[in-house]
Amino acid sequence: MESIIPTYHVLALSGGGYRGLYTATILAELESVMGGPIASHFDLICGTSAGGMLALGLASEIPAIQLKALFEEKGSRIFGNQSLIRKLMGFWLTAKHDSVGLQEVLTELFGEVTIGELKHRVLVPAVNYSTGRGQFFKTPHHPSFEFDHKMKLVDVALATAAAPVYFPLARNERGVFADGGLVGNAPGLFGLHEVKTFLAPNQDALIRVLSIGSMTIGATVRGGANLDRGFGKWRGGLFDLVISAQESSVDYMLKQSLGSNYFQIDDLATPDQSKDIKSLDRVSIGATNTLKDRGTHAAQRALGDQLFQPFRAHKASAPIFYHGPNKNFSEIIC
Repeated sequence: MESIIPTYHVLALSGGGYRGLYTATILAELESVMGGPIASHFDLICGTSAGGMLALGLASEIPAIQLKALFEEKGSRIFGNQSLIRKLMGFWLTAKHDSVGLQEVLTELFGEVTIGELKHRVLVPAVNYSTGRGQFFKTPHHPSFEFDHKMKLVDVALATAAAPVYFPLARNERGVFADGGLVGNAPGLFGLHEVKTFLAPNQDALIRVLSIGSMTIGATVRGGANLDRGFGKWRGGLFDLVISAQESSVDYMLKQSLGSNYFQIDDLATPDQSKDIKSLDRVSIGATNTLKDRGTHAAQRALGDQLFQPFRAHKASAPIFYHGPNKNFSEIIC
């Protein structure tokens, strides 16, 4: 039985391009066992980049098995839009891929649905390149969150997934955006802050965070590598290094802050498997098999771990929304 003090469970989903198939596989396996939408077990769902797409899908109560199929069946559409000029100039003068395929896939998934129509609280990081600051798209779960509920899920997903050098920047009515991985690829700390600041301020609340990674490969340099490198040497490796360093730092801080109330599901690829999933945009039979196989095993491992059981048992209370089509604050106070 849970403590009588207020309890908040946060689900944090990391970015990782096509490696999001690993995350989606875990979610599908967990949901099949836990019964019903996995979102009903969490008071806040945070997701960055590919994890942001998954977070928006879960908050829409789209079955996780369908989100898994999105990567497996449509990954080549997302990462396969390379014209001849992009193949020749990708990473140099243009992004490696255009965003047409990604936008089409997202539109098929979400249609015209807005953040305000979601049934569960979300937080999706991006970088507002118009202001030079991090931006966090949220459901209207606090009185001060008055604008994001009007945003279309497609536009939010495009903003958080605009990975530098991989995709073009994303423009919407709020500005020009770059991938949320630049500010927080592992969004668990943002979720912890959100609960402490906006959901349970000045309360002695019990907060648990479940983080699901994407087999992020630790970006390292070889012993004999040339250390004097320009963009031609760095290319996509610079973005990989940013998200890899963030993942390890956030994991360390959450372990220190929450102890046993923090649980991470992630895996390190073996040397052979690293060749399959090294690139964020590599869509291949080898990558697909590795990500699915390791994701299935990771979910089974988590389900057998005692530290995971509180997440399985928790049932989130109905969220309070202060603005938008799902506004219910006035009904509660009457």
